[in-house]
Amino acid sequence: MGNSFGIFLRQKRQEKNLTQKELSKFLFLSESAISKWEKDVARPDIAMVSRLAEILEVTEHELITASIDNKAREEKNQAKKWRVFSLSWSLFFYIAYGVALVPCFICNLAIDKTLSWFWIVVSALILAFTFTNLPKHIKKYKLILIPLSQYLALCLLLGVCCIYTKGDWFIIPVLSVLLGLVIILAPIYIAKYEVFSRVRKYNDFVSLGIDFIMLNILLAVIHIYTVINYYKTNSWWYVKIALPIVFNIYLVLNILLSVRFLKINRFLKTSIILVLINVFVYLSPLFLRAKNPTLQGEIDDANIFMAKLSRWNETTIESNIHLIVFLTLLAVSVAFFIVGLIRHYMRKKI
Repeated sequence: MGNSFGIFLRQKRQEKNLTQKELSKFLFLSESAISKWEKDVARPDIAMVSRLAEILEVTEHELITASIDNKAREEKNQAKKWRVFSLSWSLFFYIAYGVALVPCFICNLAIDKTLSWFWIVVSALILAFTFTNLPKHIKKYKLILIPLSQYLALCLLLGVCCIYTKGDWFIIPVLSVLLGLVIILAPIYIAKYEVFSRVRKYNDFVSLGIDFIMLNILLAVIHIYTVINYYKTNSWWYVKIALPIVFNIYLVLNILLSVRFLKINRFLKTSIILVLINVFVYLSPLFLRAKNPTLQGEIDDANIFMAKLSRWNETTIESNIHLIVFLTLLAVSVAFFIVGLIRHYMRKKI
């Protein structure tokens, strides 16, 4: 059974080493009023509860219920510890950044008589700041603002490094990192934010489409960069090689995604997927070789039509292995197809 209000009040008063007279002076009341409270003859006015709880260092809820809320106190202590840890964490990195900047500033000026590589240090610390301290200060839209700030800080660092090295490669790493962010974040944003509600049902297809566009932009930029800086000739590897490969991958992934919308059983779906894998892995490269003779040597090693199971030597062993894998996948797909058809017709009869 819990303590009465009077017993609880007396215990807390004694824990604070206060007499009834001293407590009454804090509350601007008579000593007899305190005595009545502790004898449970009377209760304090509601206006007195807040001040009394403050003096006794308990919460208003604990005072009214005449019991200590250990769970609430533990949560409060944990929150206090977290605030102390969070503040210490922030101060540590602020001090670390200052300790790193000042010597670099002095050394760069003393050695080079100007500020040059110091700006690389500054931009690198800005990038570090977006990971260590900035997330604490962003309260809303963290999933958007934190990756965006980190990406912009990385762009700043790459830009400063590019200027320092007098290079012209800035756009390629910037687009590469952007592609990685798009691949990771696009499906998350589409699933989370209401603005994408109309296309949420087709998240897989939309995300793949965005990835496909971004990847082709990156490859096109790399193509232009290599033509201008290295080949000095009209090279069309992007159109002849990169674009067909990327398009084939994009097409196959979309076909595989489409399978999940088909109203057929799992065995038939598995059969279709295995056939598509076979076509993509073993037949697409042959088409690519026909369009690009320069790739013939690389693709012939995996050409199943060059296999000779009766002969196993250095020239045929790889093709033979690929042919066995191809036939195995084909046989398994046929088996799944047959089982799927049987189950399909059995369900119809039922």
